[in-house]
Amino acid sequence: MYRDTVQIQSFYDTPLGVTVTGLLDPYIRPFWDNRADAYNAGFGYGPPFLDMIDDVAKAKAIALMPARHGAVIWPQTGQVRTILGNGHNLPLPDVQLDRLMLTHALEFDDDPAKLLDECWRVLDGAGKLLVMVPNRRGIWTHRETTPLGHGRPFSRRQLQTVLTQHGFEVNHVHRVVFIPPVQRGPLLRFASTCEQFGQRCWPALGAILLIEATKMLYAPAGNTRKVATGKSSVLQVLSPSP
Repeated sequence: MYRDTVQIQSFYDTPLGVTVTGLLDPYIRPFWDNRADAYNAGFGYGPPFLDMIDDVAKAKAIALMPARHGAVIWPQTGQVRTILGNGHNLPLPDVQLDRLMLTHALEFDDDPAKLLDECWRVLDGAGKLLVMVPNRRGIWTHRETTPLGHGRPFSRRQLQTVLTQHGFEVNHVHRVVFIPPVQRGPLLRFASTCEQFGQRCWPALGAILLIEATKMLYAPAGNTRKVATGKSSVLQVLSPSP
């Protein structure tokens, strides 16, 4: 099963995984906050998507990975910024992050509600969350040869409902990746064409459901202002040296 982080990394190293990353790029790259003082993070398996952050902002970005799934090194050069953590008790202070992405995380969590509550807690008052999960109607959910064939797939309505119930306002919904889950062949060379055709003709059948949401300040948890002092020891260790 693709519950092991190393196995998921192996998928993204394949031609199909590289193609999927390229198809997701136009949706994920604009999500990150590229200011020098911004805090970006991914929970689950985030390295291919954290690499889309501009170099200036990447210095403060962190790759949080579920302890029970294991971890891989990120980034490949410089100071390692990978942290093993429990999704129900993230090793971060309240209202710390500007952007947080869940990738191969929510569908594997035994209690998605607790994970989303933690996301709300650690996000700043103007923070944004990007959730990537297998689309219930996509054909990839029936193929166990990729990470999208494992875990709990979501429909658009299901994911929007659970996000709203846990303090998030949904801003954008995308269904992405319309190529069949084959590792080689001419279809990979025409992935962009397949994507355009799928978006136009079968928009509900994309393999990946990608939803961007904003933290609602009136939700019943945490504070509404970013912590200015007393950062967690984790962030003190990870902050770059002057």
